[in-house]
Amino acid sequence: MKFARFLCVAIAACASLVHAQAPASGYPVRPVKMVVGYPPGGTLDIVARSLANELQKELKQSFVIENRAGAGGLVGAQSVLNAPRDGYTLLMAIGSHTVLPAVQPKMPYDTLNDFVPVTMVGTSPNMLVVRADSPARTLAEFFQQAKASGLPPNYGTPGIGTTTHVTAVMLERASGVPMNHIPFKGSADTNQALLSGQVPVIFASIVSAGPAIRDGRVRALGIVGEKRSALLPDVPTFAESKVPGVLGNNWLGLLAPAGTPAAIVNRLSAAIAAIGARPEFQANLRLQGVEPQNVGQAEFGRMLAHEVAAYKEVARSAKISNE
Repeated sequence: MKFARFLCVAIAACASLVHAQAPASGYPVRPVKMVVGYPPGGTLDIVARSLANELQKELKQSFVIENRAGAGGLVGAQSVLNAPRDGYTLLMAIGSHTVLPAVQPKMPYDTLNDFVPVTMVGTSPNMLVVRADSPARTLAEFFQQAKASGLPPNYGTPGIGTTTHVTAVMLERASGVPMNHIPFKGSADTNQALLSGQVPVIFASIVSAGPAIRDGRVRALGIVGEKRSALLPDVPTFAESKVPGVLGNNWLGLLAPAGTPAAIVNRLSAAIAAIGARPEFQANLRLQGVEPQNVGQAEFGRMLAHEVAAYKEVARSAKISNE
């Protein structure tokens, strides 16, 4: 009798183990939801849909985009954490994900510990941009002219606590040249403010300012990154202009909630690595102003941790807050 009970318990335990491992080994067996914390039609949304289409081909299962806009991505991220940690609800995130804990005093989750990195697929770095008729042709000339004027130049960004705002503060601190922040409501308003002469300089991403740079209406004097962007190879990095340590790469990448089986995260990461190597996928990213950069879990995780720490330090010292 005791042996029979032991056998039943053992069989039940084995069945439970098989059931727990089955989703990872056969993943995905049903449609996967990819949450985008912004409205449809934006760059992140377009890139997420392109990635979802490729994942569907690669893993033979539907990947569905769900837009959960609000609070700069917080609403979408929280919805992912409220779902089961089984790999069937993922977060497509952008660089603001690591800025939020620096500028939001009351975060509803832990940015680093509540999510695990899957893969970064690309970047759209921030730049310092002036109008084409600006007398400054280089970043050094811009700083020299700002110092000579005796007045901090006004600069525009899409808003307080945005990635571009933090990039500007980092550049201000690294260069020793004070500037005066003028926040606008989004990238379109910021770009228009520059073109109309409301501000002499703005901080913007390749996505938002790239078209005006290419048609000659504005000029980028410097860009974030360890090396020049292939999308704008003539624009020197801030580091090249002797202003190192400025962040604001505006990465785009896939995250999973902590607790998602490692086998599933690994499978997704490997699938996206294969997708990221395809010329047609890279071409689709470049059309959106995104430079393809396939970065795996470990390196992506290190980058996230570095950004969170750096942004928190800058926001604290500069007293940047969205509260």
